[in-house]
Amino acid sequence: MQLNGCSRRALAGVATVVSAGTLAIGFLGVVPASAHERQAKGSGTATFAEIVGEPPTYFFPMYTASYWTTAYVPWVSYLMWPPLYQWGKDGKTQFNPTTSLAEKPVISTNTTGDTVATITLKPREWSDGQPVTTRDVEFWMNLLEADKTTFAAYVPGSFPDNVKQINYLSSTKFQVVFDKKYSTYWLLGNELDQITPIPQHVWDKTSLSGAVGTYDKTPKGAKAVWTFLQGQAKTASTLGTNPLWKVVDGPWQVRSFNATNGEISMAPDPKYPWPQSHKLAGFTEVPFTSTTAELDALESGSLDVGYVPFTSLKAIPQLESEGYKIAYWTQAAFGGLILNYAKDDPAAPILSQLYVRQALTHLVDFKAIIDKIYHGHASYASSPIPNPNGRGSNVTVLDKKDPYPYSVSTAKKLLAEHGWHVVPNGTSTCAKPGTGSDECGKGVPKGAKLKFRIVGTQSSSTQYALLQYIDSQFSAIGASMKVKLVPEGSLSSLAAQCSGNVTKCSWDMELWMGEWPLGWTPYVETGGNTFFCGATSNYGAFCTPKMDAMITANHESAQPIAALEKWENYMVKQQVQIYMPMPAYRVVAYKGNLHGVTPLDPYLQIYPQDWYFSK
Repeated sequence: MQLNGCSRRALAGVATVVSAGTLAIGFLGVVPASAHERQAKGSGTATFAEIVGEPPTYFFPMYTASYWTTAYVPWVSYLMWPPLYQWGKDGKTQFNPTTSLAEKPVISTNTTGDTVATITLKPREWSDGQPVTTRDVEFWMNLLEADKTTFAAYVPGSFPDNVKQINYLSSTKFQVVFDKKYSTYWLLGNELDQITPIPQHVWDKTSLSGAVGTYDKTPKGAKAVWTFLQGQAKTASTLGTNPLWKVVDGPWQVRSFNATNGEISMAPDPKYPWPQSHKLAGFTEVPFTSTTAELDALESGSLDVGYVPFTSLKAIPQLESEGYKIAYWTQAAFGGLILNYAKDDPAAPILSQLYVRQALTHLVDFKAIIDKIYHGHASYASSPIPNPNGRGSNVTVLDKKDPYPYSVSTAKKLLAEHGWHVVPNGTSTCAKPGTGSDECGKGVPKGAKLKFRIVGTQSSSTQYALLQYIDSQFSAIGASMKVKLVPEGSLSSLAAQCSGNVTKCSWDMELWMGEWPLGWTPYVETGGNTFFCGATSNYGAFCTPKMDAMITANHESAQPIAALEKWENYMVKQQVQIYMPMPAYRVVAYKGNLHGVTPLDPYLQIYPQDWYFSK
């Protein structure tokens, strides 16, 4: 296993926690002194741990694929600029009418057969006292149209491409007319939830010192506004002081931001409809350089909400004795190995062969991963349809099985039967090129090597352990892996750069376990965002007419559940990505006198507006 940028000596001092030579890494770090000081003052400000190695350094709800992560969207953007519709209620994967900014849409069909969604905004104000109106919705839509292909949730042919027209009926009511009949289930969970009112009366400008205008009314002007706002959003040094980001309609507004370490302090938005009691005086997201430093903060009592690493679960009894409560944060998500199908990528012809993907999947021992790496806190998964703790909805009988059970001999046999010279613990090569049933397959030349560039992270000890496990197992059939390690927060940006772009792509596989949660659109997995041809977040550049047709059926069928199950069974058999057991997102430890933290949201959203301290 070749580790780029990280020598084995640098990994000394690790604790062995799994079998088959797999290691989970412990890290060194420093607890921010400010975390101790805040709690000592008892200010009523709750402290919440950020993801290690992934502090937020970007504000703006129209995020690009590089910023489509937990650190940016549900933990920052949604707290200040929530979307029109939100899902996640009482810890369940369901629509949440309470946190949504609009009443549930009234869906109808017009005389030409088009779907019409009539939407009424709830009475809300911006933090500067101005009302939230349909003009703010129009502003969002105009900016989205001007630069839709850079928006992380964009899927060609879907929103906003499928919008025929929008009628702004009043300051509180508007209609979206779609171009055909669509599934109401899909519209609410994938399309309308993208709409995010943003303050036109403050943001409709092209420079920080320029006057607010109506630039968004023309494509050229909207593009200029979008470019300006994106530039401001990426300027970390001013995120805490920029007047643009002070105007919000969510429960929180930024109080300060430390561009050096990523700590963000928030104050309550006085115009938000807060509950009459139990309001926090403040909320701070605290950065840590390692899971060890974060655990130290919990053990010292200086952190209100943090996480216990899977490698340190023995610390739980001590934390409980110090007044912490423990909860397992289960997410609606899928994860595993992204495979790169980009045109002309050297490994793409090999990975495009179903028998190769089947062979690799036969080397994934779900039970061993769940038991040894995640200590039992993970869910079986063989498709993109989440099945947290075996209780996922719409999970088919086929998906509940292991389609390709662990078997090294079967994996070897599959390769040998398709013309490969198999060299266990070496590098297997194609000995019989061609497209016959006993040959290597289309595009695979004679002498092609079963050799892949794989990207992973050591920021997470469990992900690093899983990476080592994969390397060890794949070597059994002569699949040689060249490994590159990056910070966990870099996985999404690296994947986004490689989406169909061979010249910038440096990987054939990327292990990504923590950043594929549903939520923040889509809330309902139908495949559009991750597998439709040309989708912004189709990081592996997978593209086939059959896949597109099945995804389209998920969106348009009068029987969406049946269409979804058909697609799900196809994904189970095809293993377009190599799916891995999905662990609990985090083992959460929170102060016993901090109420409202649970139930934890399966879409990884947080609701500190519902938190309060008791004496």
